[in-house]
Amino acid sequence: MKLTRVQLKRNKNQIIMANGSERSDYIPMKYIFSQFERIHDGVQLMKTYYPNEKNWSDSHRISEVTKKENVDYAWGYEYEDYHPFNIWSEHSSTLREIEEIKQYGADLHLTLTMDLALSEDEIRKIAESLRGYGKIYLRINHEMNGTWFRYNTQHTYKEACDFFVKCHHIIKQVSSNIYTVFNLSADAFVVDVQVRNEPLHLDALREALQVADYWSIDKYASLNWGWPFEMPDDGEHWRHWTGTVENWWTIIEETYIKMIWNNDLKAKPLFINEFNSDSDVDGENGQAEVISKVYKRIARGEFEWLEGIVLYQFRDYGGLGLEKGTREKFCKLPALSAYKEAIQEFPYSFQQEKDNWENADFTFVWQDIDQVYGVRIKEIQGKDCFQNKLDMPVFLTWENGTVWKRILPEESVSLPHKEEVYLFVPPYKNKNHVFQYSAVVRNIESQLEKMFQ
Repeated sequence: MKLTRVQLKRNKNQIIMANGSERSDYIPMKYIFSQFERIHDGVQLMKTYYPNEKNWSDSHRISEVTKKENVDYAWGYEYEDYHPFNIWSEHSSTLREIEEIKQYGADLHLTLTMDLALSEDEIRKIAESLRGYGKIYLRINHEMNGTWFRYNTQHTYKEACDFFVKCHHIIKQVSSNIYTVFNLSADAFVVDVQVRNEPLHLDALREALQVADYWSIDKYASLNWGWPFEMPDDGEHWRHWTGTVENWWTIIEETYIKMIWNNDLKAKPLFINEFNSDSDVDGENGQAEVISKVYKRIARGEFEWLEGIVLYQFRDYGGLGLEKGTREKFCKLPALSAYKEAIQEFPYSFQQEKDNWENADFTFVWQDIDQVYGVRIKEIQGKDCFQNKLDMPVFLTWENGTVWKRILPEESVSLPHKEEVYLFVPPYKNKNHVFQYSAVVRNIESQLEKMFQ
């Protein structure tokens, strides 16, 4: 058996999965991982925080609290109908979800809609609650150029911009690992593919654009935005639209160019934070075809400016999921297999050190997706099984990082007939329930000899 220290290298474009929103439940990462047998670079959560609102609940969505009648629009409530940001609650769903995401190797992409009346101390408290979870991409009050969220309907674009800038500066005082993301909706331009300045409102939002660490665009290839109150096949309703992949890509590029123009011709890396094709509009097979085309186009192109793309989302009550339904009752859509096939074109690579590892001890590191160090294990011919004898979960991978196995302590997996595999230790909780991003394994070679059987 020969060991070499390696660094995991992701694809140039991050592959990110959205998990939970106003139109879906959070799905346990164990199940999502089982559907792909590979890690994602990031997982996106969508939360809301209005703690000073009369009907605020830290355990239920606003639609569940008020049960408001005569609502005919998804955003027809006092504030955004996302699950609450409740990281400080005794039985916090937010904390559980963040920790679970980290334990499956993904960076956290957090979309957080917030009350513009929050004080500096309240904003600082949010940042402090997040700083222990590695690299975090914080998308503050997204789709800021829209007309549907509370920070658009009750405030000016300039007020929304000023709040973003205030949040950015406070966050930077607290942590260098939390990166702010400024987001625009490009869905307003589907009728005229030529992107216009007016709906972007960048004159009022320019300071937020300029101060943010990353930029972001939301753009669906098709969308029933009247959901759940209207369906496209009703024949009487109009709150939906569709378009070609070419038009979708043109709108992304033209919106990005407008952002660069308004930042003194200086580009920042871009996320596409919400992308999908709505199966309620394009049909289930049509959705699968669009997803396949978009991901393969990105994989086969040279888009260094595109930091990553978020598939919105894993499971959806309506037509924007790879699965359709609730946490308890759902069905898989053709888009699931199409997406699984497409992301195989985003393999990982392993940058290895020249010499074999000869030290007795080895330190595994998984700080974030760009700081992952593990070990390549060669000369394992004749070994049929791996049993994890460490006291923390591990990842075993092969085939250019397109196949991953997550193995709990004392669990075993069958080995492929390969000359080499790679072993990593993702973030985990130690015996004192403290998150660890590195793990020292004593006498690494002799321990591994016992694990490969």
